[in-house]
Amino acid sequence: MQSGERARRRRELAFRRGILAFARHHARDFPWRSTRDPYAALIGGVLLQRTTGTHVQRVFDEFMERWPTPGELAIAQEHEISAVLYPLGLRGRARRIIQLGRELDRLGTVPLSPKALQELPGVGRYTAHAVPIFAARRNLPLVDWVIARVLRRYFGLPGSGRPNSDEDLWSLAEEIARIGRARAIWLGTLDLANTFCLPRPKCGSCPLQMTCCHARGSVCGDHTAA
Repeated sequence: MQSGERARRRRELAFRRGILAFARHHARDFPWRSTRDPYAALIGGVLLQRTTGTHVQRVFDEFMERWPTPGELAIAQEHEISAVLYPLGLRGRARRIIQLGRELDRLGTVPLSPKALQELPGVGRYTAHAVPIFAARRNLPLVDWVIARVLRRYFGLPGSGRPNSDEDLWSLAEEIARIGRARAIWLGTLDLANTFCLPRPKCGSCPLQMTCCHARGSVCGDHTAA
């Protein structure tokens, strides 16, 4: 193994250790995180698009109480779903969510492969990976705007484009996740971003500051995504 690759692996391991240590004491508790029900995890992922967990929780609980299965969602009334989604500003997605319920009901199950999930109505790359990670404990990569912010800062990576199409970030996330404990890693990353790695970061208080390129004020030239 060449020195550059060894340095990359050390930095990836340092990131994993730091995130896991942080997550042991600072993990947030949301119902779509703890469930092993792929349907609940999928609904949580759909509702989280363009909003935060704190805003979603009350809507999620009501949604799952009223439409706890794909079959019940498939016959829901659009105006009823619109009313439930109103606090999130997602009323316009009611029809697509009903389409999602109908497709799941037709399939008879919620698929657990990212490829099959991404073929469902209203399901993007992030949610298609989040469902098998959170509901089935699969060791898969996961990148959204928030995770991208943390990874780019920590590893000193350039770029500010859309995470869904940043293949370097997804490759890096795959390397981090393949060792195991992907669920804890990505939830911890989201929670770190919510606490310290904010749009205006609190680097001086962040537990990862000693190994983070951004906190150290340097661009780490020893990492390029595989």
